[in-house]
Amino acid sequence: MGFIEKIIRFFQDGFKNLTVEKKRQVVLVCTAVFVSILILSVLMSFKRPEKEERLDDQSGLSLQVPIPPDEIFLPEEPDFVPGVILERERRTEWTEQDALEYWRDPLKEGEEQWREKIETEIDKYLERVP
Repeated sequence: MGFIEKIIRFFQDGFKNLTVEKKRQVVLVCTAVFVSILILSVLMSFKRPEKEERLDDQSGLSLQVPIPPDEIFLPEEPDFVPGVILERERRTEWTEQDALEYWRDPLKEGEEQWREKIETEIDKYLERVP
């Protein structure tokens, strides 16, 4: 017989030897203890609102400083990209005049100009990268 079994046997024997009135009192006390522990645990589970603490009343600094929304969120983007036609009439045949409305030749002014623009943009970008 183990230690726990001996303890259980001790309480069983002691409970058997009690009168009916004493047994009722023991059950009521045990129930009261259980209910009080249950109520305390429920009350402790509710979180109390914490007071805002100040570092220094003269400086006006607070431990909880709100961050402005413009530092957290990206600015709104436009609904469409300017200069892009979202829809157009479907055509089966295109003439050169029709295509000129939607096409710009990137090399019209010379390839070197575009190469310089691209290289300067790449240099600007790489200078910003830490």
